[in-house]
Amino acid sequence: MNDVSKVIVIMTTFNGERYVEEQLLSILNQKNVDLDIFIFDDCSTDKTVDVIQSLNSNKVRLFINEVATGSAGINFLQALISLGNNYFENYDYVALADQDDLWDIEKLVRAVDELKKTSSVLYCSNLTLWNERRGTRKLLRKDYPQTQYDYLFEGGSAGCTYVFTIDFARRLVKQLEVIEYKNWPFLSHDWLIYFYARVNDDLVYFDSNSYILYRIHDKNVHGHLNVFSFHTILAKSRLVRRGWYICNIRGFRQLMAKRPKVIDIYDSYERNWKSRLWVCLKFNFRLMRSKKKFFNFFLISMSVFPTTGGKGI
Repeated sequence: MNDVSKVIVIMTTFNGERYVEEQLLSILNQKNVDLDIFIFDDCSTDKTVDVIQSLNSNKVRLFINEVATGSAGINFLQALISLGNNYFENYDYVALADQDDLWDIEKLVRAVDELKKTSSVLYCSNLTLWNERRGTRKLLRKDYPQTQYDYLFEGGSAGCTYVFTIDFARRLVKQLEVIEYKNWPFLSHDWLIYFYARVNDDLVYFDSNSYILYRIHDKNVHGHLNVFSFHTILAKSRLVRRGWYICNIRGFRQLMAKRPKVIDIYDSYERNWKSRLWVCLKFNFRLMRSKKKFFNFFLISMSVFPTTGGKGI
């Protein structure tokens, strides 16, 4: 057992009674790793807590937030800070988990193997979109080659695929403790983690394999936006119009004090439509890992006029 890596799995829950037991069992069934699951429930009003407690597993530890964060992203970041100050010294890696997916039994061991093999600090992977109602499964690619500035306008993969080293986790927690994220409109914890790794020149590994069934349903926060359709394009356009990129730009500025060139890109994108056009034309495919996604980004950036998205950063 001395060579078996110890992994701390962080899960956030909210009203997930329908799915959480099945997901927890798939995590507990992971092979060739020694893991503990720390669950942070955001004041669920259904039977989520009862379902978790009924498992009666010494590998599962449940914390119930005193005050609801109202945001999966904030809940994940608060969980990282809390565990970083109390538990990280006992583990080698950190993994993030959603309440409603299903994991292949080799998900964690494959991630750990790739992190060791490539000396990367953050692991991401492709995932399988699972529309349970329709009974369909489709591979969602995230392993497109990294580009120079991709982290400025997109995350790595869904956070539920992330596994990262404990040293990276410690550095991340120190950063989280000194930035404002609780009033960050449209906060995406998985994008923030990827951004932090890339802006600090850390190695990020993308696995072309999928070890996760990513369940798509009506209560996903952003999961439904991974399904390509006219409805999805309209939904993303509405998010951008409400300030998706502008609010995230203002939040990410807190992480890039020593990167004047990328700050210039953000300044130009935020200024007006002409300067956004300049950014898209000058940096083009260096802004996104997928050419198809870049064209969508370009069209949305030129067709809407982002606002501040309300109060916040």
